Amino acid sequence: MSHRTRHVTAALIVATAALIAPGLARADHEETALVVDATFIAPETGVHAGAAGVGGELRFFDDHELMTGSFGAFAAFGQQGTDQRRDVLDAHFSVGMKPEDAARVAPYAALGLHVLHVTTHEVGRQPMTARGTTLGIGAEVGVMGKASRWWFYRASVGYLGAIVPGTGDDLGGVVIQFGVGRMIDD
Repeated sequence: MSHRTRHVTAALIVATAALIAPGLARADHEETALVVDATFIAPETGVHAGAAGVGGELRFFDDHELMTGSFGAFAAFGQQGTDQRRDVLDAHFSVGMKPEDAARVAPYAALGLHVLHVTTHEVGRQPMTARGTTLGIGAEVGVMGKASRWWFYRASVGYLGAIVPGTGDDLGGVVIQFGVGRMIDD
């Protein structure tokens, strides 16, 4: 599969999910929130300094149901501090569980599939840049809920695992996200 085909395929999957998701939520009378997240990636090893960025997602949250899910994306850009920086562009889908009848504070756990585009910048004696797209698996735990009828919040800590294209390294790292959003379907 060519480089361009992979990008187009990933974009089509995300666009289709974004178009279908609100309709599915309405059909099931599930509430949907549009959330903006601050994202931080801390690497498992000290090879690079981590990354920070911003993301967004459609979060499905029915306070009377056990299941939750989301479609989203984020861009996190590598921080200076070591000989290697790593930029991560991510589109993901996750499914999780939370307690029923929890509207204000709902702890949750979720598993997700991630399509990642990773750019690694080597800034040492022999500068190099490696880019590529790969699949990753993520797991997260967190808390979410309605701050009011219209406002939604979430905070999570997770692990994102993938093989970095071009270097073969393990992307493995902790992903921390804080988000605030607006209910768009109630």
